[in-house]
Amino acid sequence: MNRLSARMFAAVGLLFVVSGMSGLVFEVIWVRYLTLVVGHTTFAASLVVSAFLAGLVLGSGVWGRWADRLRRPLLAYGLLEAATGVLALGTTRVLETLPEWVSALGLPGGGPMAVRAVLAFLLVLPPTFFMGGTLPVLMRFVARELAGLGRSFGVLYSLNTLGAALGCGLAGFYLIGAVGLWRTAALAAGLNLLVALAVLLLHLRLRPEPLTPSAAEPVSGTAAEPPSEPSSLFHGGRRALLVAVFALCGFASISYEVLWFRVLSTSLDSSTYAFTILLVTFLLGLVLGGLVYSLKLAGRGRELELFVSVEALLAFAGLVSLALLGLSRPVQQVLAGWLGGWGSHAVYVGMLLHAALIILVPASLIGVIFPLVVQLTTRHVASAASNVGLLYSVNTLGGIAGSLLVGFVLVPAVGTQATFVLVCALNLALALGVQAMDPGTRPAARRSLWASAVLLAAAVALVPGDLLVRAFAEHADSRVRFVREGVDGTLAVLEYDTESVCDSGFYACGPGCRERRFRHQQLLFGSVSYANTVLPRKRYMATLAHLPMLLHPEARDVLQVCFGTGSTAGSFASHPELRSLTIVDTNPDVLAAAPHFAEHNHGVAEDPRAHVVFDDGRHFLLAQEGRYDVISFEPPPPRSAGVVSLYTPEFYREVKRRLAPGGVLAQWIPLQQQPDNLTRGLVASLLASFSEVTLWIPSDYEAVLVAADRPLAVDVPAWESRWARPSVARSLADVGFTSPYGLMGTYVAGTEALRRWSSGYAPVTDDHPSVEYFLFNADKPFDADALLAVAEPPRVANGVPDALRLAREVEANRWVLESTQLKRAGDWEAARERVQRARAAVGDNAFLSFLWELELDCLRPAP
Repeated sequence: MNRLSARMFAAVGLLFVVSGMSGLVFEVIWVRYLTLVVGHTTFAASLVVSAFLAGLVLGSGVWGRWADRLRRPLLAYGLLEAATGVLALGTTRVLETLPEWVSALGLPGGGPMAVRAVLAFLLVLPPTFFMGGTLPVLMRFVARELAGLGRSFGVLYSLNTLGAALGCGLAGFYLIGAVGLWRTAALAAGLNLLVALAVLLLHLRLRPEPLTPSAAEPVSGTAAEPPSEPSSLFHGGRRALLVAVFALCGFASISYEVLWFRVLSTSLDSSTYAFTILLVTFLLGLVLGGLVYSLKLAGRGRELELFVSVEALLAFAGLVSLALLGLSRPVQQVLAGWLGGWGSHAVYVGMLLHAALIILVPASLIGVIFPLVVQLTTRHVASAASNVGLLYSVNTLGGIAGSLLVGFVLVPAVGTQATFVLVCALNLALALGVQAMDPGTRPAARRSLWASAVLLAAAVALVPGDLLVRAFAEHADSRVRFVREGVDGTLAVLEYDTESVCDSGFYACGPGCRERRFRHQQLLFGSVSYANTVLPRKRYMATLAHLPMLLHPEARDVLQVCFGTGSTAGSFASHPELRSLTIVDTNPDVLAAAPHFAEHNHGVAEDPRAHVVFDDGRHFLLAQEGRYDVISFEPPPPRSAGVVSLYTPEFYREVKRRLAPGGVLAQWIPLQQQPDNLTRGLVASLLASFSEVTLWIPSDYEAVLVAADRPLAVDVPAWESRWARPSVARSLADVGFTSPYGLMGTYVAGTEALRRWSSGYAPVTDDHPSVEYFLFNADKPFDADALLAVAEPPRVANGVPDALRLAREVEANRWVLESTQLKRAGDWEAARERVQRARAAVGDNAFLSFLWELELDCLRPAP
């Protein structure tokens, strides 16, 4: 059969780019939908991704075997794309309503974890089965001669991976944020159908000659095996060994990806954009490697020697990436200096450059391996499709095993850095093993590889054993009190005190500051400060517990989602009428760190009334049948990846199902961390779900929203009665609330005022998680003045016994909020003056004293 023309190959390659875009977009969307049901824990999310990949494995293996017998593979490829588009869109529609129908089947939350894994696999199997067949079937069409097989495959695979990178970037940075999940899925399905139509037109115009097994044999002038390689290597057991080696290559490659993402996430940020940048960088590395092989390396020298060299280089490149990860903080500082004039998006350009510095070279070496192994293991052009299907399947299975074993076994057992070294050692072991399989290896090459092994061992010995832990946890203004590398990531407890803060040079710490003893702790998880015990933060955490308890006439059973330092849980436990406190958190390591915050949480995790559950908060509500008088949420910021699912009307419907009659929801919203329109959208989501919503700001524009389906009025005598209980009074006084009037003074707006403030702003929904995609959904920074313009006094049942005192507390809180604005603008003296006015209005308390003496004086940034 004649060779495929360059124009035809280019047309097919372009279509495969579009196909790659669609596939990655669907993966992103399905992971989002499935984690809403099976849980957003690390293990549950990994199972979802593994289910997606398992469908590709099955499709690639089955279609690869069938493809060798196809007479019209181009037409078959078009039909696969059409089937993928239709089935993928149908799967997306099913996933949209998944919570309802799994509950109807008697499996709320998907049932046990094993059942959830099977459920995820079965749901994505139909489209991924067809999706996985596209590569081997298309390979059947383009494979015309054995000598250039790896080159052709490398270009084809690189183009498909380039499409995946484009799809990831487009969906992650724009499409989902602009049009939502469902419309993005519809666009992706449209791409599949467009490819199918283009293939049909191409087939009708060119009418390519049908292929037969005999026509697919090597044409004259080619050989059944590469003449430069010993033919015995590719038969029987030795070829099977090379296929097994390729499965281990997949294990190592995905292990690197897991480790890079895990460590870089601690130095970038927690947003979807950071993850998108990391994935795009990794995919572009694969593209670059595939093209380098196809355009520069294929056919030049012995392929087996090239494989050995690439694996050995990858071991060293992996170790270099480890060293660079240990230098992430200075790298970030250098990049920030270079990009200082790039405007608001400079931080994301910096993330891309940072990721490229660490990932791009080793990922490019990984990209060389697949086309190289295709060339090495394919014996006949007629079997190219089945061989590609087999290789894709075993490599992906190795990748699934790598992601699960590294994330859930190796890192918790030996740590991230030791796991990194083990993966580097695996690459070098693969190089040594394949070289041993090759009878044609020169003695000098064997000596060189063993010398490389010694050099790698020496390099490992030179790397400090705690390099990555130090890079994550050590900061100039704090001391490390606790570090744990767990399944979910690395968590640390940092302690800040007078000496560490003032000696760092970061803070003003003027005369008299060292005499004002100061100490607080921070819970750091990845790049996110989960919580800390500095007084303004502790104040809003306490409010998340005390407000709903005081607004509920007789709260007995409480659910708290996200433990943090335990300050909120400890505040709940201060109420003697509490009967049960259910604490839900995704990360067991957070509870392991709880003793370091014992003076703030009062050992609440050991309180007999407390029951700890490790689960995603939304999944817990979906899967359990309990009802609660109070439900309180203190998740990471809503702009963090995946967290927005705890701020949507769909989520609030589940909350309402779990609230007992007259129950109260308390929700934390950092008003200033997302643009103004998105903050109003978050409030609109809650207003769409509850008939009564009130907003309180106890400190620093950290808002507490309290919602119920009944009027929320302050009963001053009832508050005073509860305040008289010593444990409650101590807990409230500890954060500066010395009377009910002080807490009432933090009230800002009720339901109707909030409706006016959020009118015209779209709620944040599961389908349109705009807060997570804030770059292209922003209008302006949070406008505090606009919110305070609708401020009103709290609704009080049966009148206010001391209206003047309440008025003074409201006025004092407004002065404090104004000081926050001035502080953020850098006008520290004016901010102190507003706090002094608040002190003059209501007298001193722990909160105002902290602001006056420490935050706005000693702890302001150094000049």
